[in-house]
Amino acid sequence: MRRYNSLGDLPLGGPRRAIAIGTFDGVHCGHREVIELAVHLGRRSGLRSMALTFDPNPIAVLRPKLAPALLTPPPLKAELIAALGVDELLVVPFNRAFSRVGAPRFAEMLTAPPLGGDAVVVGANFRYGHRGTGTADSLRQFGRGHGLRVEVPDVVVCRDDKPISSTRVRRLIATGQVSEVCRLLGRPHLLDGVVERGDGRGRGMGFATANLALPDGLAVPDSGVYAGRASVAGRTSAAAINVGTSPTFAGAAERAVRVEAHLLEWEGGDLYGLPIRVEFLEHLRREERFASVDALVAQIRSDVGSTRRIVRNAAAIGDGGGLC
Repeated sequence: MRRYNSLGDLPLGGPRRAIAIGTFDGVHCGHREVIELAVHLGRRSGLRSMALTFDPNPIAVLRPKLAPALLTPPPLKAELIAALGVDELLVVPFNRAFSRVGAPRFAEMLTAPPLGGDAVVVGANFRYGHRGTGTADSLRQFGRGHGLRVEVPDVVVCRDDKPISSTRVRRLIATGQVSEVCRLLGRPHLLDGVVERGDGRGRGMGFATANLALPDGLAVPDSGVYAGRASVAGRTSAAAINVGTSPTFAGAAERAVRVEAHLLEWEGGDLYGLPIRVEFLEHLRREERFASVDALVAQIRSDVGSTRRIVRNAAAIGDGGGLC
């Protein structure tokens, strides 16, 4: 997949394209439907397939106080989109000037060089142009008069017949319902960070943890203990993951929430400074304060056993369970 970081990066004499357009935060099952249809149309019609997305999230520019937590920061979003077989990714810098582009002008940009769209795929709730006056229906109408094929896939729903949306995914993450998140994303929720030094308490109890330094603004699950996996230094291990402040120990009220992963199969050396990816499969329990360190250690042993079973079962049936 070739990546372009602005419209100006595109060659003027480039190929005609089938373009999927959206913010695509999370690259959930609904997003995948849009992107995969553009890939299909491109291959069937001899067009280049492109995913066109925006950075930052338009809400962060237009209504900063309402900016949502990021499900997929730009590098992860690009990785997930590339896995869908798209030929090109265009990341349009979203700023105040771009937000003032009118809906008719935006539609015209899709067919003209350098984008050169012959086909466009958008979600049913897609809005475009200044103040979001453009809709999927108005884009269809434009397409009929300008030789642009506009496809709008049906809204993707999960088993409860509720639509899949990034907003819904964020709410589930915020309440710790990560197994439900797997169904909406078709994969576990991921956090990418760097291993930083912690206070060493886990190592002292026999359960060394990798402490994640995370960028600001990410969607982090609610405080609690989770079963999942961690990938670092080219290896993946089952991991019991704690999100919280370690309330059993003094000073918890003053500590910021931390994400710590105990890698069950790690026998290597120190991980400090290395990139790490953590995947959340299932919520095990709320974080709680124990009467003694011995009681905490006994509970961690139980958490580790549960984690082994859950990770083994996830590997057997597939992370998303085929439920999207």
